[in-house]
Amino acid sequence: MSRDSEPTVSFGVLGTVELRVAGRPATPLAPAVRALLARLVLAAGRVVSADALTDALWGEQPPADATNALQLRVSKLRRALVAAGAGGDLLVTRAPGYQLAVTADAVDAYRFERLLVAARSATTGDGPAAALARFDEALRLWRGPALADAGDAEWALAEVARLEELRLGAVEDRLELLLEAGRQAEAVADLERLVATHPLRERLHRLLMLALYRGGRQADAITAYHALRHRLADELGIDPAPELQALAEAILRQQVPAPAPAAPPAPPAAAPAGTEAARIPAPWAPQRDDLPRRLASIIGRQDDVQRVLDRLREARVVTLTGPGGVGKTTLALEVARHADDALADRVHLVRLAALPSGTDLPETVAGQLGVAAGGSGPAATAALVAWLGADRTLLVVDNCEHVIDEAAELVEQLVAACPAVTVLTTSREALAVPGETQLAVAPLGVPDGPADLARLGDSPAVALFVDRARAVRPGFVLDETTAPVVADICRQLDGMPLAIELAAARVKALPPGEIAARLHDRFALLTAGARTSDARHRTLRATLDWSHDLLSETERRLLRRLAVFRGGWDLAAAEQVCAFDGLATDEVLDLLFRLVDRSLVVPDPTTGRFRLLVTIREYAAARLAEAGEAEAARDRHLTHFIEQAERYGPHARSDADAWARLTQEHDNFRAAIDRCLDRRDGVDAGLRLADALFLFWNYGPRYEGVRALTALLAAGVPTPAARAAALQRIGLLGVYYPTAQTRAAARDSVVAFEQLGDRVNTATSRLVVAWEGQYDGDPDRYRAMVAQAIRERGDTDDPWWHGTVHYVEALLDLRTGAFERSAEQWARSLEWTRKAGDLLLPAGILAHLGIALREAGRPDEAISTLDEAAAEARRNPSPHATAFTLVQLAHSRLDRGEVDGVAAMLAEADDTARRSGNPRCQAWAAWGRARIGYAAGDAVGAADECRRALDLFQEREFPWARRRLWSLAADAATAAGRPQEADAARRAAADLKASR
Repeated sequence: MSRDSEPTVSFGVLGTVELRVAGRPATPLAPAVRALLARLVLAAGRVVSADALTDALWGEQPPADATNALQLRVSKLRRALVAAGAGGDLLVTRAPGYQLAVTADAVDAYRFERLLVAARSATTGDGPAAALARFDEALRLWRGPALADAGDAEWALAEVARLEELRLGAVEDRLELLLEAGRQAEAVADLERLVATHPLRERLHRLLMLALYRGGRQADAITAYHALRHRLADELGIDPAPELQALAEAILRQQVPAPAPAAPPAPPAAAPAGTEAARIPAPWAPQRDDLPRRLASIIGRQDDVQRVLDRLREARVVTLTGPGGVGKTTLALEVARHADDALADRVHLVRLAALPSGTDLPETVAGQLGVAAGGSGPAATAALVAWLGADRTLLVVDNCEHVIDEAAELVEQLVAACPAVTVLTTSREALAVPGETQLAVAPLGVPDGPADLARLGDSPAVALFVDRARAVRPGFVLDETTAPVVADICRQLDGMPLAIELAAARVKALPPGEIAARLHDRFALLTAGARTSDARHRTLRATLDWSHDLLSETERRLLRRLAVFRGGWDLAAAEQVCAFDGLATDEVLDLLFRLVDRSLVVPDPTTGRFRLLVTIREYAAARLAEAGEAEAARDRHLTHFIEQAERYGPHARSDADAWARLTQEHDNFRAAIDRCLDRRDGVDAGLRLADALFLFWNYGPRYEGVRALTALLAAGVPTPAARAAALQRIGLLGVYYPTAQTRAAARDSVVAFEQLGDRVNTATSRLVVAWEGQYDGDPDRYRAMVAQAIRERGDTDDPWWHGTVHYVEALLDLRTGAFERSAEQWARSLEWTRKAGDLLLPAGILAHLGIALREAGRPDEAISTLDEAAAEARRNPSPHATAFTLVQLAHSRLDRGEVDGVAAMLAEADDTARRSGNPRCQAWAAWGRARIGYAAGDAVGAADECRRALDLFQEREFPWARRRLWSLAADAATAAGRPQEADAARRAAADLKASR
């Protein structure tokens, strides 16, 4: 068969990356453009986003100005295309990135796959000759290892692995056809070489055994089998597959069946050339940093994954429904891993399994996504809407059934407000929101009745059982004895994946026959549960009862006590919380790993932490209550996490490891606060815990600290000193975004400490009240407060006190326009803060110092200081400081007429501010975009950005800055033909000037 004609311009990735133009030799490419060309070539005419290209070229270490760097690479590639005679117009700029305008047939990898489909289709036709010709044609396209000079980026390695696997599969298919054609002599040499290269690939060994036997070398065939058997046993501790064992037996008995073609892998659905379906799926994927890595194989769900992906392209909300244990979460995660950039640019996962009923869902979702909610309920929903924005996002929300009403409300609001968001949820029942598509996740297929061994192995349920059984007992084999029993187990469990996995885990200790016998009565509820009963009990209660009955008494104690943890735990926490009344500390380690072995506890090897699946956690909690141990276990949990908070909390701002630990246990701290609120005598313990968590709250979820302290004060009557301290902390937590509540708390704390005669804390609280003066009020009155606080505190060498005094004085000077004096105060505050060992605050101080220097007419020093602030914020991650530093650096550069790179800087700042819930920095970013737009002649866009910035600022910004923004808003509105808007803006600017 003659080769298909190639296009005038073609590209090669099956070897080195090549560009070929008809009539010319292959064009050598510079290293700077090879990876970029390969990434675009493999998209086969689809648009690749700029973010995806940046990630492909630089991974986790992009250049400071990634946008310009990418544009430079694109320009170099265009020049290379022109130099080769291909024309620069092949590379098209098309939102949201770039497109190489070529057909799939212009790429050797795509021609290779098309020829494979044709070759495998030909095997069902007129014998092996036509198919062999197609395979030979396909394999001739290879010039060496795929993407040989494209680098070792993650996307490239993944695509190399995929292509090399396709190549090896094609070689195996070709060799199979040679054997079918009776040409085993031609195949033996290749097979011996391939077996040496891939010593554990069983298909190659099977083909070699057949080739040797049919070539009259029976002894060599058996020797090859034994070599494989010993290698598998020594390296992996497993036996050869049953079909290999059967072939070896047949060779010994000289009863090898007549040659027959092996069933090749099913080809993809045919589609017209050039259509989307004819293309190979892109080997890269959207940003999905928060998805867990797959640690076990996914069996029997390939068609379901594609079905869900198809629905996600048609509907905004897709809900996977089905009984507990059917595999909804597994399927949803696999769908998320397969989502390509045609569906979404980023993928995020939200787990609701750890949430108890009554939890504020929007706030919890925001917390999991790293979005500072700024409050609960509507405030958290608004923060999520702002964070999602107009991005094409796939949001996976897992385990909705226990908060179904709240989940439905939140999903409906997010989809309505964010037109580019698609939501995939899992739940026992549908959300019943407008536009929702429901997909019922069916159990895995089970054998209908008695079947031969080969057919039983094709059942997904049986395959899952065997796979999981081999994970705990590598020598497990599906043979004539075990196959009927395993089929019976799968039928009794109705193909439910979780139940099958739990059953297979018992193969480590029990033979399949005994497992099947125990299932007979214990799993009647799997098929006979009433619809009106607890949905969780209709399917998994019996499975969990059965699993629980197999545990020793000490294992049962540990399992039920683990239910008190919220979100997860580590080994030390399990030892401290669960070791009491019949369970010794030195037993916990072994028992915990036994529970892991029994698939009841889920480990995370990367962090050393553990968690319970929601159904098992609720089951264990019920058992804990039945045992009368719930109160004791929750109290021990509270004690442990008070100790953790007191150990790490004081170091939150000075030790990165302490900050990470506090963040990791955030859910458990919330549970501990809840326990304090549940106990009549819990207020004192709660205030002790809040005291330890104050710094964590102050540099992180401030609103959470305000809410917890407010609830604790309302729940009981603490001592006057404890009440005064709580009020002071509420005030401190509100200084950056003050509310009526936080302002009142700060003032009440001054009075309370005065009544207690505590001059030190009176001074601190008075300083907190003076902090309000950064935005409004009489600055002279606030300065008087600072002076009074200094007198009350008296002589002290406390670096935090001195740093804070200078901080507040610097803010007051910055507000009133005393910029030189403010710069001096910021420098002193920085010196004292560093003496205090604070790693997080210096970046913010440096950013404010940069503002003071800029406004004082010292732009070079300002930019140098802001550069230092940015480096400090990245070195000691502080999202608030990072965002604030970047927006101020951007405005400083705009002041000097510098535009290059500023838009990217503002974009990073805006994204960081959205993630951390920082409206002030979002406002500065919008202001920066307004300045750029106005200078470029886009008055309408500038006016809109000014309005956005003013809405975000409200009144929480320096008056001179708001006055300047109002002035720009007036100019932009005038140029945009909005006279009323312009007049209002001028009046607002004049009012601020008059009130100075």
